[in-house]
Amino acid sequence: MQLAKIIKRITTGITLAAIFLGTFLLLPPFVSSVLLGGILLYILFFEWPLLFDWQHPYFWIIMPFYPVLPFLLLIAINQSVVYRPLLLILFLVVASFDTGAYFFGKLFGSHKIAPLISPGKTWEGFLGGFLCAVGILKLFVWLFKISIPLCCMALFTLIISVLSIFGDLFESSLKRQARVKDSGDILPGHGGFLDRLDGILFAVFFIYFFKKQLITIFGLV
Repeated sequence: MQLAKIIKRITTGITLAAIFLGTFLLLPPFVSSVLLGGILLYILFFEWPLLFDWQHPYFWIIMPFYPVLPFLLLIAINQSVVYRPLLLILFLVVASFDTGAYFFGKLFGSHKIAPLISPGKTWEGFLGGFLCAVGILKLFVWLFKISIPLCCMALFTLIISVLSIFGDLFESSLKRQARVKDSGDILPGHGGFLDRLDGILFAVFFIYFFKKQLITIFGLV
């Protein structure tokens, strides 16, 4: 059963990565923005109501800041020719961190980060996810011949990893209060879109507000 779940998770992850990369690299930017907008609408109509009753004030108070604002920032970055490559780096690092954290946590996890909110999150998983993300980002900058000091790359990855896990824990707290396991079931092995994008929705704030410095550090200007 556990093996089948892992295979399903990997298959879905590869499919999502292929869709994202194909859309991002091969099609005009507005297509990616439309896709992001469509995902946001799906979340608002089908996943957000699972976390809050639409008649509850929190439904309307939290929604503009999470998930609406992060998606608007993603679309804004995507529509900029200058800053758009940062979106690819963001998704790459968060996906690598999530994957590494999941497998290292399953294999070696014993020290819980926040047992009352998300018992599956461990410090061993966090460290494994961080190292995995650094390795993938190192491969990325090597392939594209980007010159960036390892210390800067590691610091960037650490910040994104910390924000990503905060996003994960925030969404986990919402699910725990709503007494649901996942925000949806549209993504086999992953749950809903919020389950898959929770880390990105927190990390995008750092990318957006420091985008000018980041394109300089990554030599994208």
